Amino acid sequence: MQDGYGQFCPVALASELLAQRWMPLVVRELCVGATRFNEIRRGIPRIRPSLLKQRLDELERAGVLQRVPDAKQEGYGYQLTEAGRELRAVVGAIGQWGQRWARDIRDDDLDPGWLVWAMHRRLDTQAMPPGRTVIALTFPDAAATERHFWLVCERQQVDVCLKPPGFEPDLTVTTSVRVLAEIWRGLRPLSAELRGGRVRVEGAVALKRAFPRWLLLSAYAPIERPRVRG
Repeated sequence: MQDGYGQFCPVALASELLAQRWMPLVVRELCVGATRFNEIRRGIPRIRPSLLKQRLDELERAGVLQRVPDAKQEGYGYQLTEAGRELRAVVGAIGQWGQRWARDIRDDDLDPGWLVWAMHRRLDTQAMPPGRTVIALTFPDAAATERHFWLVCERQQVDVCLKPPGFEPDLTVTTSVRVLAEIWRGLRPLSAELRGGRVRVEGAVALKRAFPRWLLLSAYAPIERPRVRG
C-alpha cells in the first residue's frame, strides 16, 4: 500500500485495505460464499477484470484470503482465512447501517442482472417441489439485452441463465426492475405488489401461491428503514 493515512490507529490501518474502491463489494462476495473469479465478478458486474484481480491479490497479501486448488474445475479458487471470516460481521454491520440510513435507490443503481444474481442465492429450495423448477423473470422496462432471465432450480442448486435454458418455465414473473428491487430490499411488501398487479405471476395455481414462500429476500430486508429522514 503506497499511500497510507499516516496514523497507526486500527481504523486507519484497516481502511488502507478495506476502503479502496470496490474492495468492500469484493469482500462482500467472498463473505456470501463466492469462491471463483467469475462468480465474484457476477456479483460486481461493473468492476474491470484487471482491477478485480488486483483487489484479490491485495487481499491475499494482507492474509484475508488464500488461493486453493479447485477440485471441480481447473485452476484455483479463493477461500477466506480466519482474518477474512472475521470480516463477515463487519460487512453485515455495514449492510445493516446501509439498509437503515444510506441514500434511496437511484435509477442508475437498478441493474437487473445483479438483482437476479442476488436473488438466486436467496431462494428457499427446500420449500420448492421436487425435481426441476424453472422461473422466468421478465423486466419490460429494462434494456432489450437485460429483459429476460431464468432461474433453474434442481437438487437444491440454483443456476442463473441469460438465455432460454431449454426447459419450459413453471412460473413466469413479470415486473419492473425497481418494483422487484424494492421488494428485495424489504421496502415494498410482495403481497401488496401482487394484489396491485405490479408483479404478475403466471403458472400453475399451486406454484403461484407458493412463490412468495420461495423468495427469501435480502438478508437485510427485515431491518426497518425510517420513514422520515433528515
